[in-house]
Amino acid sequence: MTIKASFIVPTRDRADILKVSLPLMLSQDFDGEAFEVIVVSDGSLDDTANVVGVLGNARLHFAELEAPSGAAAARNRAIDMARGELLVFVDDDSLIGPGFLAAHLRHHRGDQAIVTGPIIDVDRIPDLENQPRAGLFNRHWNPFPTGNASVARSLVTGVGGFDEAFRQYGWEDPELFVRMAKTGVRTVFDYRAPIYHYKPRARAAPLSERLELERMRGENGALFYAKHPTLSVGFQTKQLGVFPMLDRLVNRVVGLDGRIAAAMDGGQAPANAFMRTLMILHAEIDAGRKARRALAQQRPGANR
Repeated sequence: MTIKASFIVPTRDRADILKVSLPLMLSQDFDGEAFEVIVVSDGSLDDTANVVGVLGNARLHFAELEAPSGAAAARNRAIDMARGELLVFVDDDSLIGPGFLAAHLRHHRGDQAIVTGPIIDVDRIPDLENQPRAGLFNRHWNPFPTGNASVARSLVTGVGGFDEAFRQYGWEDPELFVRMAKTGVRTVFDYRAPIYHYKPRARAAPLSERLELERMRGENGALFYAKHPTLSVGFQTKQLGVFPMLDRLVNRVVGLDGRIAAAMDGGQAPANAFMRTLMILHAEIDAGRKARRALAQQRPGANR
């Protein structure tokens, strides 16, 4: 039988979440022989391999990268393994109802499309058998969120797959979309295909962890802009000159560097939500500015 769809699931040290999310992916109201779930571990050090093995499902396939290489590399490995005509991208903490796959596949008839749906943050497991239909407030405008997106395998491989230069958090999926968009692919949003982004309160990340992620996001944003130096990409990644200029001004006034250092060294987070937002923005913009400068120096003839 032809495999219609392959779930693509990169993961790293999320064994506890996979115990919940993988059975939901395997329990779709769809011909059981017509889809598969591919999990690729990006250098996990926890019990991920055992969790996948215990499920013992013939439609579940697993591979491990020898060393952490980033979500882009993990997804490319999964794509290489995939037999499906369509790739369905979800995260390891994406919880889906039984009709999720069917909702995506109804749009993949004829011309190529990127299909996505609502991404709803939850701190507890919802009733996925009787889930309410997502509403207007669950609409997002990301044309290719790899937490909830499907696309023809041929389209992804035709533009070269994910760019593995993106080895840390941020921007590898928008970068791939920029290349796919040049083929004229259409985008579709379906409210009937939600995922529930599971973030238990007990696992709420400290501010220091969020700041580190934003630093990575800033560095990858500089790489994205270097590869696609357009106004749109520059605005998305905050690489346009106005962003660093305003950031430096705010830093001088409220001392964001010192506040971030305190948060990273001793876990000191300000109670004021607005100040935390300024710190998060500064972590991204400042890291992006420094990374862009470093990339410029690496260009041939930069030091002549």
